[in-house]
Amino acid sequence: MLRLILLGFLCGGASAASHSLRYFYTWTTPLSGIPEFVTVGYVDEKLFDCYDSEIQRDIPRQRWMEENLGADYWERQTQIARGWESVGKTNIKTALERTNKTGGIHTIQLMVGCELRDDGSTGAFYQYGWDNIDFISFDKDRMVWVTSVSWGEITKNKWDQDAAFNQQTKGYLEGICIEWLKKYLQYGERELRPVKPSVMFTSVRDNKQLSCVATGFYPHSIEVNLFRDGAKINEAGSTGVRPNHDGSYQVHRWMEFDPNSQAKYTCVVDHDGLGQSLVVFYEPKTSSMLPVIIGVVVVLLVIIAAVAGVVWYKKKGQETGYNPAKTSDEGNSSSSSFATA
Repeated sequence: MLRLILLGFLCGGASAASHSLRYFYTWTTPLSGIPEFVTVGYVDEKLFDCYDSEIQRDIPRQRWMEENLGADYWERQTQIARGWESVGKTNIKTALERTNKTGGIHTIQLMVGCELRDDGSTGAFYQYGWDNIDFISFDKDRMVWVTSVSWGEITKNKWDQDAAFNQQTKGYLEGICIEWLKKYLQYGERELRPVKPSVMFTSVRDNKQLSCVATGFYPHSIEVNLFRDGAKINEAGSTGVRPNHDGSYQVHRWMEFDPNSQAKYTCVVDHDGLGQSLVVFYEPKTSSMLPVIIGVVVVLLVIIAAVAGVVWYKKKGQETGYNPAKTSDEGNSSSSSFATA
């Protein structure tokens, strides 16, 4: 489940033109060196708080969260997290019994949150997983729980019978969650705004591989495509979107190519930080001997000038009777040194 949740998150589970508030909860059976409970909160793709069973405190992970919310907020979040920690431990025991598991490492995971789209509409998610398998999720429109495993029917029936609990869950997803998402977006307006990518072509592997590099962009969602003579190159490889150290992202798209080809290559990038599609043209480096020729000519001119100076100097010495190789009568060391230099 965690693998699926993270995949959906990293691949842009919320569309590029939307904002989301997501909480991820993970409970595990006891394992040395690993907290039995961890929860993290994200606004869009920014981690803004975290709690685990060893620290026992909810900690801000963004400056704009710390600056805008006081100690009482973090204390409330700490108490909420501790409550979830206790509930999850009980749920693990129940799941072990219902799945007839006795040993090994097992996890329960929960993803809960909401989405505010650019057109004003909203979305929500509230789903549990057990050992990387979808377990049960909430359908807020029908106000019922949905499970894909037989042993999940017991939980579904129990929760569906509690109409007040389902109404409360729906109210959180459609109301409280959206309200707090809007607050967080206001607090982190500067850090959460889109940043356009820097895009360039590079050639590697003896100029036999052409790569389009987009970097420094935020948010994560981006589309990068390579074209040859106006035709899209579907077989182009990709690194996938990867994080930079500063919270922005990068991606490389590449293809094998002939550096002597006369084809025209372009890279087309679409991202929220751009007002329109960005088109970058590949301009091959021209191979020219002109800089080398100029360098050789300059060296030759210097040598010619030096030779001409020596010839003139010797001729002038013969005319005056002065021999630069002879030490002066006073034994001036500087004259001697000059003469032998």
